[in-house]
Amino acid sequence: MQRIRDKQHFYDEIKWSKVSNKKLPLLTDLLDVFLSSDATFSALVCDKQEHDIITRFGGQFDAYEFLARQLVWGSLHRGEVMWIVADEYSTPPGHSFEENVRDYVNRKVRRQAVAGVCRMRSSGVDLLQLIDLILGAVAYDYKADRGVVGLGGYKPKVRLLEHLKNVLGIDTFVGGHSGTRVNIRDYCPPETPPQPKPVRNSRRKHAKKA
Repeated sequence: MQRIRDKQHFYDEIKWSKVSNKKLPLLTDLLDVFLSSDATFSALVCDKQEHDIITRFGGQFDAYEFLARQLVWGSLHRGEVMWIVADEYSTPPGHSFEENVRDYVNRKVRRQAVAGVCRMRSSGVDLLQLIDLILGAVAYDYKADRGVVGLGGYKPKVRLLEHLKNVLGIDTFVGGHSGTRVNIRDYCPPETPPQPKPVRNSRRKHAKKA
């Protein structure tokens, strides 16, 4: 990625929101870095119009942490030990995102699967910027399916999305996809646990019989 940047004299941050016709050839080359490697990509997609996860988990920070824990746990391979580099996301004082994610996953698998978690600003990490580009393409596919954006016309974002799907051999990301390189899952809220049945006062019945 650095060689591509140097060759094109491009040192701006790579973001899906900044995809343009001018940057399309460069961004396609950078995307091909991922596609030509043995790296994998996993994402958990939540439609905010269908699921109010902010209310469900008591706030945006708790919702962010819950989805992060689920994504890491679902992406972990047998016997794998991982270090997590996460995009910087401001949380309130006393909110231990790194420790909570690490400890949750390790408890689930009953071993030290996550050695550590570190949040960093994506502006200085090319890998996080590349993830933003791929995730933006996946989200765009979902938005197009719901009519929020269109796939017609000569749009650079559409062309980048189609390039990604063509190379991966995927018709659509919508509804999820399971493969060796890319795994996309729709958020599915856990079932509401059954409420305990009210305890009847058996003493009162015995007293009436007596």
